[in-house]
Amino acid sequence: MPALSKSKAKATQIQCLSNYRQLNLAWLMYIDDARDELPPNETILSGGRTGANATARTWVTGNAFTDTSPTNIQRGMLFPYNRSIPIYRCPSDRSTVRDEGRIRRFRSVSMSAYMNDTPNPADRTCWHKLSQIINPAPSLAFVFIDEHENSIENARFVITQPGDFRWIDFPGARHNNGLTLSFADGHAEAWKLQSVASRRIAMMPPWIQNQTVRSDDFDLRRFHQSIPRIPL
Repeated sequence: MPALSKSKAKATQIQCLSNYRQLNLAWLMYIDDARDELPPNETILSGGRTGANATARTWVTGNAFTDTSPTNIQRGMLFPYNRSIPIYRCPSDRSTVRDEGRIRRFRSVSMSAYMNDTPNPADRTCWHKLSQIINPAPSLAFVFIDEHENSIENARFVITQPGDFRWIDFPGARHNNGLTLSFADGHAEAWKLQSVASRRIAMMPPWIQNQTVRSDDFDLRRFHQSIPRIPL
């Protein structure tokens, strides 16, 4: 039984990696059509978890916690490039809309807030073009991330700047304390949450935000290596 369980977990992780590679390819195809411009990733914050909605100026609209249909995925800017709804959800995600146990959620993936969450060329808090992603290199700059079911709502995933040791949003831990990410060069990786603090936070009930950890926390420091330094 343990061997069978591990085999199933490995299979779902492989599927999750495949999903995010496909989504990342759609992202790159959009950028190619938009002449290097990243798809916008704008969010309205109001009313707590149920009010944090992605706007019409984003790669996918709505709120993963409250959306009762895939309509907001279908309205998203990336959907024309890959019309598969399942690639927006980790196959291990069993969470439901508003945690009511009725409708399975349609999305478990979010996009890094540094990928054009302020779609204004004059802004200097995020990248706006693929060609701007230099430090860190595209192979290190994460785009899509498997977000924790007790954290996800809007379409963006916020990581603090180095020196600020808080988890604003929190990564998924569904693959035996692991998660999936894709990167600006198109590849995807599976990461493990390794620190005691991360594994403790992953077990917290809804909802997980603004969790402070030690300055030497391995997991958050690893994410700090995958984002730009502000000012750009």
